[in-house]
Amino acid sequence: MRSRTGQIVSRSSLLVPDAAEREWVARIRLADEGAFKSLFQAYYASLCAFVQSYVRSPDLAEELVQTVFLQIWQHRATWEPTTGARAYLFAACRNQALGALRHERVVARAAQRATREEITLGAAAARMGPDEEVQASELAAALREAVDRLPERRRIVVILRWQQQMSYAEIAGVLGISVKTVEVQMGRALAFFRQQLAHLRPQDSLPSRSM
Repeated sequence: MRSRTGQIVSRSSLLVPDAAEREWVARIRLADEGAFKSLFQAYYASLCAFVQSYVRSPDLAEELVQTVFLQIWQHRATWEPTTGARAYLFAACRNQALGALRHERVVARAAQRATREEITLGAAAARMGPDEEVQASELAAALREAVDRLPERRRIVVILRWQQQMSYAEIAGVLGISVKTVEVQMGRALAFFRQQLAHLRPQDSLPSRSM
């Protein structure tokens, strides 16, 4: 069950239709290994990247994510993710990460290595000249630094919203907070980004709350 690639590459989860997720859950409850493999392959990489943003160790992140999948298989007959499989997986992995941090007394905070492929703030790269490419690179680096400086909960909200493309309701379920709190955290993050990046780009090129 262990996937060794040397380093976990951060990327968004596959956008699996709800109907497919429900079918996987139903088949997993009947001990269908094929359905379990499909669920694992759909979310494993993005879950590892998410957990790594807490624990800052790719090996530990993989171990914690695998623990979640192992527990699901061991208790498959009674597994019933009422909030949906994806939301359940991210919430369970978050709990594993927080438990590991408490156990090992790790004080490192979550960090998001946002990539230009996942958060775009300007014109299409295909139309960029050399100067524009340099400016885009500087902007991407500044944004990554700005994300890293966010308070932990706000940073995780941004990660789930932009990288994992979750709705506010899904984020609220994963973090155990209200949808209104998610909206407030996202709004404050965007205000912070506009302030930090104002010297690099006009205000209208920054991400909107609907991203």
